Amino acid sequence: MKLFRLITEDPNGIFNNSLNEDLVVPPDSKIALQSLSMETKNDVIIIDSSNDELSFQVSTGYQKVIQLAHNTYNNENYFDLLNDIKDKFNEATGFDITSFEVRRNLGLEWLCSVGANKKISIEYRIGQHGEHVPDWSYDNAKVQRTNQVWRRVASSGAGNNNDASVLFDHFISRGCSYMRGRINSFSAPTLGTQPQANGYMIGLSTTNISQLEPSDITDDMLSYGIHVAYDSSNNPSYYVVIDGVLTLTNVRTPVFFNDGNTSNDYQEVILNFGNIEFNIYNNISSTPFELLSVPHVEGTKLYPFMVFRGENASVNGVRTVPSPFSGVGDVSHTYEPGGLGLPPSNPKNPSENYLQLNEDIASFLGYNNPRQPQVGFIDTVQHNYVANKLFDPQDIADAFIIELLNLKCDSYDGLLNQRKNILAVVPKSNKGGELIYEVNNPIFIDLNNRSDILLRNLRIRVVKPDYSPISMLGQASMVVLLSS
Repeated sequence: MKLFRLITEDPNGIFNNSLNEDLVVPPDSKIALQSLSMETKNDVIIIDSSNDELSFQVSTGYQKVIQLAHNTYNNENYFDLLNDIKDKFNEATGFDITSFEVRRNLGLEWLCSVGANKKISIEYRIGQHGEHVPDWSYDNAKVQRTNQVWRRVASSGAGNNNDASVLFDHFISRGCSYMRGRINSFSAPTLGTQPQANGYMIGLSTTNISQLEPSDITDDMLSYGIHVAYDSSNNPSYYVVIDGVLTLTNVRTPVFFNDGNTSNDYQEVILNFGNIEFNIYNNISSTPFELLSVPHVEGTKLYPFMVFRGENASVNGVRTVPSPFSGVGDVSHTYEPGGLGLPPSNPKNPSENYLQLNEDIASFLGYNNPRQPQVGFIDTVQHNYVANKLFDPQDIADAFIIELLNLKCDSYDGLLNQRKNILAVVPKSNKGGELIYEVNNPIFIDLNNRSDILLRNLRIRVVKPDYSPISMLGQASMVVLLSS
């Protein structure tokens, strides 16, 4: 029996070691793999300037191009890539009253995930905007709703705390969604009453308040809001709320005609093209008046809330759009009639849709073609682009084939339905890509040589089960046994 130790630094795992002297292999010899030690490259896909652009269309004639973060993804962090696709698509989603094509984005949310069928799903749905009364939580002793009007219970007093809070049980659409309401009643409190202790507030919280009691809400949970109140001089005013801190705007005063008037001001806090916008509008002028706009960390869930600080104000026309992936509602529901310029009712007419991926990303995610559909458009309201192949995020094979390149052996491959010079099939590498294989009882394969073989070198390669090349790091070693 003879032993050969082979060494390689070839990045594709090819061993090609020469012998200083000729070696004669006698007839009817056998060969076996004793051990293999190598480190396979664990990278799956690299996103850089050559493949970072994706595009989509959900409204006819309105195309959006997004740019992914540059990063190297492997079998341990590939979900970061799926999240980046989801977040960038949602960040590129918004509502624009000046463009009908963009209006259908209201309530829209993208999701990129691995489905139950183990295929990638890049999907968007459109949520149902409405009051969603059963999904609000509040203390009946502090807050009441009568004839679609929300107010503080008169006997509960007033104060600068949040005990008269109304909390939504779900987060809103992460593409484009909002929380809004309209002034129903608004009267001056006792002279000198601080703004923190009168009026009402509507907004969105980055804290998951859905499982909290109204009495548990602290000021820092009031992430983004508009407070309708009288200032300390009894002037009707708008305050912008950031993390519970009220800031007087002094750029517009609330428009209030009388109780229940449909031309009273609306307040709206909307997630729009990756920003949080604080808007005011009414039936007289439906174009929004922006109090403030701040960036939003895409992917952060937002939960609607209302807080009544006093008894002097009430709100009606409460509307929001919960995430269509939360099970609260989707585009199949009936929408409330339009009428107010902002926002209109969700359009239900199909539009021309497509998804354009980079070739590298399409191949990695399992799509046969970078463009979905390959030609033309898909006429639909909402759509799920499902990959053609099962998602395998690992460049690490589930097994490796050790193939002889300059010797023939008595081996066969069922995949190719033919004879192949397979020396051994070894198990997959560990999580980090390191492959260490050693057997106590080597399996010898017949060379079936009828005469002597003059051997001057040994050429062996390590490949994936489909015979595609591997990516190797550093130096690898292999021990081969030859028996006559």
